[in-house]
Order: sequence, then structure tokens, then C-alpha cells
Amino acid sequence: EGLRRRARDSAVPGFRMADKDHEAALAELLGEVGPLDDKKAGGDAGNRSSNGVHTAEDDVSVERELNLGPLDITSERDNDVFAALEEGGLDLDLVKYADHDVVRSVMENSDATDLKRRAKAVEDKLQSVEMESIKDYVAESDNLLELHAQIQSCDGILGDMESLLSGFKTELGKISTEIRSLQDQSQSMGIKLRNRKAAERGLSEFVNSITLPPDLVRTIAEEDVSERYLSALADLDRRLKSVEANPSASASKSAEDVVPELERLKATACAKSREFMMARFYSLRKPKTNVQILQQNSIMPYKYLVTFLANHAPAILTEVRACYVDTMSKVLRQAIHGYVSSLRSLQQDIASRTDLLGAEENAASGGAGSFFAQFGGAKSAAALKNRSSVFSLGSRAAVLGNLETTPPLIVHQVQSQGLKVPHEALFRSSHKLVMDTATFEYLFCVEFWQQDRTIFNDVFAPTIATMEENLQLGLAHGGASNVFGGNFDAIGLLLMILINREHRVVMSRRKVPCLDHYLDGVNMTLWPKFKEVFDAHLQSVLAANVNAMFKDDVRAHYVARRYAAFAASMIALSGGGSMANGESDGFIGDGQLESNLERLRFAVHALLLKVAKMFPGKKRGTVFLFNNFDTICAVVREARPIFLKYDENGGGQTFSNETFKFFDEQLAAQSDAFVEEELADHFGPLIEFVKSAETLQKGAEGEEGQAPSLQQATQLMRDFADRWKGAIERIHAEVIKNFGNLQRGMDVLQRTLSQLLVYYTRFTGPDGVLAQMGPDGAALCKDAVTNPAFMYEIKRHSQSRIN
Repeated sequence: EGLRRRARDSAVPGFRMADKDHEAALAELLGEVGPLDDKKAGGDAGNRSSNGVHTAEDDVSVERELNLGPLDITSERDNDVFAALEEGGLDLDLVKYADHDVVRSVMENSDATDLKRRAKAVEDKLQSVEMESIKDYVAESDNLLELHAQIQSCDGILGDMESLLSGFKTELGKISTEIRSLQDQSQSMGIKLRNRKAAERGLSEFVNSITLPPDLVRTIAEEDVSERYLSALADLDRRLKSVEANPSASASKSAEDVVPELERLKATACAKSREFMMARFYSLRKPKTNVQILQQNSIMPYKYLVTFLANHAPAILTEVRACYVDTMSKVLRQAIHGYVSSLRSLQQDIASRTDLLGAEENAASGGAGSFFAQFGGAKSAAALKNRSSVFSLGSRAAVLGNLETTPPLIVHQVQSQGLKVPHEALFRSSHKLVMDTATFEYLFCVEFWQQDRTIFNDVFAPTIATMEENLQLGLAHGGASNVFGGNFDAIGLLLMILINREHRVVMSRRKVPCLDHYLDGVNMTLWPKFKEVFDAHLQSVLAANVNAMFKDDVRAHYVARRYAAFAASMIALSGGGSMANGESDGFIGDGQLESNLERLRFAVHALLLKVAKMFPGKKRGTVFLFNNFDTICAVVREARPIFLKYDENGGGQTFSNETFKFFDEQLAAQSDAFVEEELADHFGPLIEFVKSAETLQKGAEGEEGQAPSLQQATQLMRDFADRWKGAIERIHAEVIKNFGNLQRGMDVLQRTLSQLLVYYTRFTGPDGVLAQMGPDGAALCKDAVTNPAFMYEIKRHSQSRIN
């Protein structure tokens, strides 16, 4: 009914709505109707309206035109449209909105002139739809009633469930309260349990510490020291510490009865521990006792006695410690001193004070000393049987191999073989024994005496003092009047320095620092002595008596031979020892040895030049220098520091042999000098003619002289042709006679003959002196010796050998 009233009232004039709302409602209505593009559609609509008969086909047509879709009679949208239309008449609106684009578009369409008829059709359609909707609601009324009943039933069920859940919620609240109560009770009971356990534990500890089991008393008082005794001692120590650490226990009534008994047991245990350890320490003093085995097997297992005495009887521990220090210091000192003394019989004397580079060859040998000289006095010169090792290293470097694994020498075995050992081997053997002994003693003291490292210093101090005394006396044997001390073997001293350095590496690898100070002291003692001996060699060369040394012999001088062997030995030992990571630490002495070798190199070179000047002829002096430099180069050429590392491809550490470079340059210079002097002896006029002619032909400034004479050139050509082969024979014979190294002599001969060919080519060649003298000079070249003839003679004499 409401819909019908709104539809009827919509056509009643006299009501106006706001312009904007009215415009919106009109636009919506017109939008639903839409422009009538199809004239036939407009015509049919007019016909249907004019007939006045409403059919089903009309409803369908109107619905299609209106495009209403599924209508909801209660929608807000329809209410708003009808409300807008109720406020004013459609006619007035059409006049008012005639200029609107939509209205104008509709009005211009000739098929849409009757808007009232179209509005009437729309109203009829709305009434039809309304009636159909009402019929549908009435048809579904039973279902709606049934649905309403079901909804009420569900609502009742949900109410029952709500009541049930409310009851559950109330019950759960009660249970939660009970759980919280139980948790509080549980926490309270847990605290009480922990307190009772703590009380029980404290009471149990107090009872255990304040009581003395009969087995413990019997073991401490009656049994000997053993593993069982050590266990009882640990139990007693625990009870004593417990009573001392708990003042309340000490003040209890039970403690008044038990503490005196604990003190008596402690006194008994300390006395028995002292007696046991004193007896074990005294057993180390027995002769021929293997001290290390006894320490490890008979003393080390009872190290807990030291802990017990340190806790409860420090005065007794000090007494026991003093006994151990006194015993072991004497035992170790006697053992080391006896071993060093026994090595004296194996000593091989190498050098004396006169075994210097610059000493005269026939000088009388003086007394010899060594590191072990103080044990048997100096040897006489007659005892020096092996003099080849004074300046040559030889096989002595083998002492540097496997220093850590090679055991000390066993004296009676070496004596049974009738062998003598150089003093660097004795130095290595004695220090190897010292190192091994110190390592074992240090580790024993650290473990047995509760990490007390000072006790080792007290034990080993006499042994170290003995070794230092032996070293000082051995190096300085001979008294103050002996300028060079007791050891004059520079190679041996350098080997000892390297051995000492390797020993430091070994101790570092063992992580035992107990001998660091001693080994540093040994190094500081050996280096000055080596420097002293090296300076003695240098001074002997600088102060050498050239007149006494000179012999009219062009072969290598004994000073050169000594120096070559000595320099090669120094070069071989110049590489420092291997460091902890296995690499070489470079030249020893921070460059001191290289500097000393350089000084000695220049001194020997100057001495040889002085000796060469004493030869009657300059050429003999040149041959003398050549032979000496060649000897030195031959020896030092292959010298390499034995510690340098090389890989298979020739890589690794590099080494520059400055000694070889220096004398090789000097050798080349003497070779050139000999070639010129030898050619000057046999072909002097020819060489002088060529040089002077070339100088004048070049027109050198400041050069004045007579022009080369063709007659002189002719005479030189004839003279050369007559005797050049004989001269080559004489040169060959002289080379073989003067040069000790045949291969080197053949090289010099080849260079001499090659240089002769050069001079002759400059004389007779196409661009030579004769060719520059005009046609007559060029004619002389036709009779010149051919190059093939020269080459044949050079090859023949260069390959010849001594018959």
C-alpha cells in the first residue's frame, strides 16, 4: 500500500524539492529509461499506451526497456527516488531542466515527446512487480513460520549451552585456585628439602671431618709410605683443611676431643714423609746410580708428599728441599765434571799460536791449547799430527748434523777404536750431555716441586759454574803472556759458535728455557775469542815479512793456499743456524764475519802484490799473481754456506760469493796482462808499429811522431814470416812451464794466440796499417800469413798435452 501511495503521490503537483536533489532524482530516472534510439521502440510504446490495454507482453517489454533487474521494494534507493519525485511535478521539472544535456537529448528525439505516457507505463510496471513480490512473500509464509520456529529452537539450545559453559567456567576457576595453592605448597616443600639436604651435607661433612676412622689412624701411624699411605695422607689433609676452614666446627665440643688427635696424626705424617724423602734423596748419592731412572721411578710417584708438607709443614719442606738441592747439585756437578775430564783423552789438537795465515812456512810450532787444556796441560808441537785441518774445513762440518738426535760420545768406545776427536766435537758432546741432563732435571723439578722453577737454578748452578769455568780456562789457557790464548783454531771456534746456536734452537723447540742464560753466555764468550783469532790471522798477513816469504817460484804461494782453504771454510760456515721454524737466520754475527772476510781478502791481495813485485821480471810477477789468484778461485768457486736451502729447480735462498768475484776479476786482469807481456816479448816491434801507426793514421790530437816507414813494415813482415811458428812453440812451452793448472794454461795460451792474430790482422788486414800505406803497403799484404794457417796453429797448440 505504501508503494502505491508513493507512486500516486509522485504525480501530485505543488511539491518542490531542492534543486540538487531534484536534479539527481530526475537524472536517475532518465538514466534508467535511457535515450530511445530506436524509433520503432518508441512507436510501439506509444501504441501500447494508446490502446489502454495492459498485457504480459507489455510488462516484459517495459521491464526490458527499464532494465530494472531484480527489484527490492524495500530498498533505500527506490525510497529516495520516489521522495524526490513527490516534491514536484514532472512537468515543471522538464521545463526547469530543459537545458540539461540529457533532457535536451530526450526532448529532441521525436519518438520521446510523450513523457507522461512513458511515466505511466513505468508506474504500471512498478505496480505489477509489487504485486508479484507480495504474492511471493505470501506463498512462502509457511516456510517463514517454520524457519522462525527453528530459529527459536536453536536459540533455546544455545541458551542451554551457554548455561552449561558458564558452569564449566566456574568449575575451572575453582580448579585454578587449587592448582595455585598446590604450587605454593610444592615450592615451600622444595625449599624445605633443599635446606634439609644442605644441613645434612654440612652435618655429614662436619661429622666426617671431626671423626677419625681407625683405619686412617692405623695407616698413618703404623704403615710405611706407599700408595695406600698416600691415599690416607690425602684423607688426613682433607680433614685438617675442613676443620681449619670451618670456625664453628673448631669451636664445637667434639672438636675439642678430635683436633688434638688430628694434630698428633699430622705430626706423625710429616715426620714419616720427611724421613722417607730424605732416604730417597740420599740414595741418589750412591756411586754408579742411574739418577734419572731413580728419580722417575722411586721419587716422582710420591710427589704428593711435597704437597702435604707445603700445606702443613713448610719448615720441614724447606729442610727436605735443601737436602735435595745439596744432593743433586753435587751429583750432577760430579757427573758433568767427570765426563768432561774423560773427554780430554780423546782430544785432537789442531792448531798452535804459529798456525796463522801469514806465518812463515818453516816457523817452529809453539804449545797448543783447547777447550779442555786445563784438564791435562798444553800439548807440545810434536803432538800436532793432523795439520791439514788448520785452515781447511774438510769433514769437520759433519759435527753440525743431527745435533738433537746424536747422543754424546761414549769415551771408552772411542778410545777402543783409537780415534782422536777435534775439540768442537768434544764441545758438542759435553753440551749435549748438559742439555739432556738439564732438560730432564728441569721437567722433574717443575712437576715434583709444584711448579717451583727456582729449585732447578739452585740444583744446576754448580754445574753451570763448572762448564763456564772450563770454557774460560780452556780459551785462555797459557797465561797472560800468551797473546792469542789457548785456542788458535778459528774454524773450530766458529763451529763451536754454530753448535751453540743450534743448541739454543733445540732447547727452544723443547720449550725448556732453563739454559737460555748459559747458552747466551757461551755465545758471548766464543765470539770475542773467534774475533781475536781471526784478527791474529789478519794481523799476520798485514805484518808478514815479504823478504822472508819470497821465493823465486811462480807457483801458488803457501799464503794463497792457506787463505783459499781458510776463506772457503769461513764461507761454508757463514750461514747461521736454522731457527725454530727450520729456516736459516742469515749470516752469523750480524755481518761481522763478512766484514772480517773482506778485510782479510784485501790484506791477502796486497801481500801477494808485494811478493809479485820482488820477481826479477814483470812477466814472472804476473804469472805468480795469476797462479795464486787461480788457486784461490778454484777453491772458493764452489764454496756455499752449508745452511742455505735449495730446491730442485735451483731456487731457494741466494748467496753472493764476494771472495770469488773479487779474485776472479783479479785473475782476468792478470790474464790480460800476461797476454800483452808475452806478445811483447816475442812480437814487440810489430805490436808497437801497429799501435803507433794506428795512432798517427787516426790523427789523434796531441800525438806527434814519425810516419810509418814502408821499409820498416817490410822488415817486420819478413821477420814475422821467418819466426812466427817458432815463437808460438816457445810461448806454448813457457805457458806449460809456468802455469800449474794445465787447463787454465791452455786457456791463457789460446787467448795469447788469438790476441796475436788480432794484432796481425790489424797489421795486414784489408783495413790494416799496411793497406792504409798505399799500393806498396797493400802489395806487402799478399805475402802475409793466412788466417787458416793461424787458426790451425792455435788449435793444435791449444789441444796439446804434456808428454
